[in-house]
Amino acid sequence: MRALLVNPAFPDSYWSGRFALRFARRRSLLPPLGLITVAALLPKSWSLRLVDLDTESLSDADLKWAEVVMLTGMLVQRPSLHEVLERCRRMGVRTVVGGPYATALPQELDAADHVVVGEGEELVPVLAADLEAGRAHHLYKETAKPELSAAPLPRFDLLNPHAYHQMSLQYSRGCPFSCEFCDIIVMYGRKPRTKTPSQIIAEL
Repeated sequence: MRALLVNPAFPDSYWSGRFALRFARRRSLLPPLGLITVAALLPKSWSLRLVDLDTESLSDADLKWAEVVMLTGMLVQRPSLHEVLERCRRMGVRTVVGGPYATALPQELDAADHVVVGEGEELVPVLAADLEAGRAHHLYKETAKPELSAAPLPRFDLLNPHAYHQMSLQYSRGCPFSCEFCDIIVMYGRKPRTKTPSQIIAEL
């Protein structure tokens, strides 16, 4: 299958850093680690492209190429994400939405063909097999938090590294604290889970 992975744009805000980044000659602060991790979970036989709307535009040709468009996004990216969903619907392209927004408010994503709630290590391979077989459901929901030792090496090769101010990696998920302003424990639980030293070395 041909899968287009799309990271929605951030509005001009704390999250974008757009005005400060001009001084560093970069277009975005951080790469979309969730999307390139999902990319590594998809079948190796699939053809993949990634478009980060924080660093580049999304053309109709991109959408026509795709058999499925897979989106992520935080709440702050909601307007851009829904704009992409509407474009896909008009063009008849199948869509999948996962990530923090989908996990927190899946009921707001009826416009998506498929919604993934929770972390992807166990869900994405099942979704991919169902898409290939033509039997994919609307909702996929995690039943347990995966160990990060199961997380694959993200597909850093899909990124344009010169577009980002920082090339980050993910070490852990989950947090033991209960800060009132933070939704980490809602999405990732109270038990910190970490990658192994060998995983971090490989990513570095």
